[in-house]
Amino acid sequence: MGFVLFRVDDRLIHGQVTVAWGAWLSPDLIVLANDEVAETEWKREMYSSTDSMGARIRIVHVDAFTAEASAGQWEDVRTLVVVESPRDLLRLVKAGVRVGEANIGGMHFADGKREVLPFVYVDESDVQAMGELVALGVKLEARDVPPATPADVWALIGRHTEHEEGTGA
Repeated sequence: MGFVLFRVDDRLIHGQVTVAWGAWLSPDLIVLANDEVAETEWKREMYSSTDSMGARIRIVHVDAFTAEASAGQWEDVRTLVVVESPRDLLRLVKAGVRVGEANIGGMHFADGKREVLPFVYVDESDVQAMGELVALGVKLEARDVPPATPADVWALIGRHTEHEEGTGA
């Protein structure tokens, strides 16, 4: 069975992931691939104790995830993978993890970021990583919850950039 969803979400594991996507996909395992959480005991405990709707939660460094995925660790397990940023997703792909499609589920406002959708804000680093992902064949679908209409986030970023250039912004 393997990976049922790769999700970019800067809030990591929260209600949309466990309740909405968990109910939709019925994963056996939610893997949070995040270096900071993996290195910080209280953060590991906090995310591990999240109500995961019956799925197990595993928290690992991004590099550990890529090694385990390359070894086929989760091939027989319905696995939902959450990373914090497009850069982390790109690390997975460059390390050999096969990602055909990724869900851009929550990249929230911060200084220096511009709105693409109400739940997707990007800066130049995000755009660069997304561009590399698309060039490597990864489809980027923006959707916060399963019943929402999926949007091609890369096309939206392109239109947004064209609009800015056209207005002299």
